[in-house]
Amino acid sequence: MNTPSWVLAAGILTVLSLHPAASKASAADAAPTAPTVAKPPTVAPEAKQDGEKTEWYVSIYLQGSRPLNRPVRLQEDPFANTDVQGGLGGGLKVGFFPAFTGRFVGLEAELSGLDGKVNAPTATTGGVTRSANFRLQSINAMANVLLRYPGEVIQPYIGVGAGLSGGFARDLNLQHTSIGTVHENAADGAFAYQFIGGLRANVGERLFLFTEYKYFVANYQWESEFANGSRGPSFTLNSRMHVIAGGLGFHF
Repeated sequence: MNTPSWVLAAGILTVLSLHPAASKASAADAAPTAPTVAKPPTVAPEAKQDGEKTEWYVSIYLQGSRPLNRPVRLQEDPFANTDVQGGLGGGLKVGFFPAFTGRFVGLEAELSGLDGKVNAPTATTGGVTRSANFRLQSINAMANVLLRYPGEVIQPYIGVGAGLSGGFARDLNLQHTSIGTVHENAADGAFAYQFIGGLRANVGERLFLFTEYKYFVANYQWESEFANGSRGPSFTLNSRMHVIAGGLGFHF
């Protein structure tokens, strides 16, 4: 029995219509998959801003001194056996590390005070008897330049400072057989400078602890009074001292 011609034509058309669809599916399966590109990690805006902004801080501290023995001089006549004794004190610092320096270089203002004592036991040399005894108190206003390593936790630093030191001679008692007896109190403002080395440790989000060493220099010259109230001779002390300080502060 012969197959009708229209049935044969319909079969041919069906095969032709299925062939392009199969070709497209095969091409899609054979096409390579595009590689996935990893996105770089994002930095929180707050962390970026903290690393770029200027750091300000304020701190308070206690300190103690160990002076070098330098002679008291009364009208340039030295008291050779002078014993300069250290004491305790404290201070306040306010400073900042600018962002444009990478927070490696900073400036600070410092106000501090120290107590001490000067004693020269009675001694006779060259036919002259001398003795000295008084309290030495100082108030120091300094401007410091610091260079530090801005570590995450530990931050060592060095620096140098200069300013004004007010030296106060209290309970003054100077005895000199050729010049006389000097009593009362005296005060002098002198140029001062210091060298600094320290270590700071960040122990909280804003809190830090620090300790530092300072070598402090000031040359005092006082105008004295005699026991009767008249103007007396000048006396001097070239102060040199080692200072150890420790305290806490806040940065923001």
